[in-house]
Amino acid sequence: MDVCATIRTDQEIRVTLVFEHVDQDLKNYLEKAQPQGFLPAGSRCDLMKQLLSGLSFLHANRIVHLKLADFGLARIYSCHMALTPVVVTLWYRAPEVLLLSTYATPVDIWSTGCIFAEMFRRKPLFCGDSEMSQLGKIFDFIGLPPEDEWPTAVTVPRCTFASPSPRPVGDYVPEMDPQGAALLREMLTFNPLRRISAQKALEHPYFTEMV
Repeated sequence: MDVCATIRTDQEIRVTLVFEHVDQDLKNYLEKAQPQGFLPAGSRCDLMKQLLSGLSFLHANRIVHLKLADFGLARIYSCHMALTPVVVTLWYRAPEVLLLSTYATPVDIWSTGCIFAEMFRRKPLFCGDSEMSQLGKIFDFIGLPPEDEWPTAVTVPRCTFASPSPRPVGDYVPEMDPQGAALLREMLTFNPLRRISAQKALEHPYFTEMV
């Protein structure tokens, strides 16, 4: 990213940002995948490794929540800061964002887990049409969190939701191998303090055994 020009008038200051050109995003890439609709295992692994490596670097520098090609939503954070809630497409929001709780770097891991599953499914994992609907779909998959993990400073009580048991990853992503399913579970953990970090994810057997 470069600052191309700064124009100052009596009324306003204009800053022009110039980004590198990329001919497609991951969504387009998945749509153009092989006719069968599946990416080769090596391609999925490589894409995830690139994404997690980028997140690991950003998180190490205390930058949270951005598209890797667009720094418009980037945040410099300290633990337990209250940040703006509407910062990512609904289907990829972490539970703590949906519940309007405090959040930090683990929100990026949740979003990355949703993308990981989408690489297999070629469609989003959780497709809610509101925050409550999205939470319901999430809990249908991961199960309702225990009472002691429910955030205290939120307006939505735990009893609002049914109490489903966790569903097998194979019910949602049948093509995913066991190591991938294990990694996905760690990325889609309700408690952000227990959610795997980007660096730890890179050390997961899903990557080490793929080599």
